[in-house]
Amino acid sequence: MSARNLIVGVDFNRSQPQICYYEKEKENEVTAPMKVGNDQVSFEDIFDELDQLESSGSAELSEKPEIMKRLIENASETFRKSLATLGLDDPERQISGIVITVPKLRTQEVALIRGIYRTLGLDKVRAYLQDYKESFYYHTLYQDREIWNRNVGFYRFQGRTVTFGSLVINTLTRPVTFHFAEGMSMELSDKKDMWDGQFCEMIESTLNTGVYSGVIVTGDTYNRDWSKRSSVMLPRNGRKAFIQEGLFAKGACYTAREKAVEKRLGNYLYLGEDLVRTNIGMEMVVQGKATYYPLLSAGINWYEAQKNYECILVGEKPELKFLLSGIEDRQQKLTVMKLPGLDLKSRPAGTMKLGIRLSYRNAGCCVIEVEDLGFGELYPSTGRKWREELTC
Repeated sequence: MSARNLIVGVDFNRSQPQICYYEKEKENEVTAPMKVGNDQVSFEDIFDELDQLESSGSAELSEKPEIMKRLIENASETFRKSLATLGLDDPERQISGIVITVPKLRTQEVALIRGIYRTLGLDKVRAYLQDYKESFYYHTLYQDREIWNRNVGFYRFQGRTVTFGSLVINTLTRPVTFHFAEGMSMELSDKKDMWDGQFCEMIESTLNTGVYSGVIVTGDTYNRDWSKRSSVMLPRNGRKAFIQEGLFAKGACYTAREKAVEKRLGNYLYLGEDLVRTNIGMEMVVQGKATYYPLLSAGINWYEAQKNYECILVGEKPELKFLLSGIEDRQQKLTVMKLPGLDLKSRPAGTMKLGIRLSYRNAGCCVIEVEDLGFGELYPSTGRKWREELTC
């Protein structure tokens, strides 16, 4: 395989991870289980530890870096071996775009996936991450337009559990927007001969409440052997319906194609739950004039939003003022961050230099970290640091 020629999507989950890769020259797409040799890969232990890290208290914070380092090493080694099993023995050279998708993106998953990318030598300009819902969005929009010109229904089978959701389109906005709406779920009977009737009832309760141009079904327990009646109901009223195996790996692969190569969805925007919906900025004095300085813009996912900068604090109060405005209402809100213990009178005006870092814990929580940088050799740093969380 030639250098930088492969697009890869990975469904990174506990027990049935999958890889989908696309070779640009041949326009050939392959989806396969993640294996090392002939053995199916499992990440059960890694996800168990991620759950523990996510729920651990402050007393265990000191242990987190070492635990995460070990998890990154173990997961990266498995990824490397699994890619090699498929002939991708040099990811840094062979991959031009990759997306890893997980059921839900939490802080620990973000750290783990970014660590895997670093270990494999994959930089941020070609390595992305997202949750299952966003993978469903990209998978859907890479299908024929007639499937998604209205809402798209989605049924997912996991054992005897069936969940319903829908990709909702809003054609009145520019760009056209989509969001994923959670729906009902149900537990199928332990008697398999009842499944068809139960699924028929679920279809009646879900698809009859809106206008759907398409329906997609995925999951390990759905098949046409038991779904004689329900499979006839799915495509009624002009709906396009189909079963898709390996949907999340394929969706991740389509995302990588879109972001790294094709860029054909520029007129559409996915409003996912990971999307930052608040603009954050500051009023600054630049060349003697008060100017609004944008720091973080709405419209990107929280795990991609961060800003590092330096500024000179002036004025009489040890505080920073941030201006927040929503992506929908645009109304500005002033938030003041106090810097207790910072003595502005201890240095001449114009020498109080601060280092500021903004990042997100999730889509609704921005973390601001501030550090006294000092001012050269004349005014060394006091070492003081401040931290505050903004609800956005």
